[in-house]
Amino acid sequence: MEQHIGAYLHVINRNQLSDGTQVLHVTELPPPYSLIDGEQQEHHHQSIDNDWKDEIIEIKPMQDNLNRYGFTISGGIDSEYGRAIVITQIDHCSKSSLDNGRTKLRFFDRILSINNINLTYATHDKAVQAFSSAHGKPLSLHIRRLNPVHIEYIDVVLPTDVLNQSLGINIIGGLDENDEDSGLFLTYIDPNGLLGSTIKRNQLRVGDRLLEIKTNYTSANLQWVTHAMGVKLIQRICQDHKRVTLIVAHRNLA
Repeated sequence: MEQHIGAYLHVINRNQLSDGTQVLHVTELPPPYSLIDGEQQEHHHQSIDNDWKDEIIEIKPMQDNLNRYGFTISGGIDSEYGRAIVITQIDHCSKSSLDNGRTKLRFFDRILSINNINLTYATHDKAVQAFSSAHGKPLSLHIRRLNPVHIEYIDVVLPTDVLNQSLGINIIGGLDENDEDSGLFLTYIDPNGLLGSTIKRNQLRVGDRLLEIKTNYTSANLQWVTHAMGVKLIQRICQDHKRVTLIVAHRNLA
């Protein structure tokens, strides 16, 4: 099965970034994490340092092809794309097509098991074989999804000329640095740096998980990228746009 890895950078409407990147994107994709609204938050007892939740999702075969389920997986303990088995492509479900359950999935959902076949430490081929063994029957996916308790959207207005200026932050993590959690995390914020001096106090905190950086025209997911690619995406978008929004998950109380 073909594996997919990329920056998940989408140009929503127009133009291209300074290096020529332009990926047209027709409809907004749901975020690759769960959002807990205020009403749910009151009844949600998840700890702030536990960013994940498990869920069972039932998926039926595609109506026009019983050997397909409408999504693609990547990863495995033998893969350069991360050790976890992760959903990296989901077929678009139009109003005229039958939803076989795939609209409940999100990018980067980790598949822990398929029909009770454990995939937590599986090779990519073993995961593919688990799908094949279903022989066009419904699947029961045990998935683990990013589900931060405290997500904040931080609007940033950058100075006119930020070309080649340091943002004043240090980041760790990424697909190539952590097998258990491929997220990017802030380890240092210079209060006099470009970001630290631009945003309000305590909006951005050491320990924050970086989920996404977006503008009115571009959106870059930061959950499933290598460390170098994550840094490059943040720098590139901040250079190309003066108004950006950082979406972070706070893991330390203010």
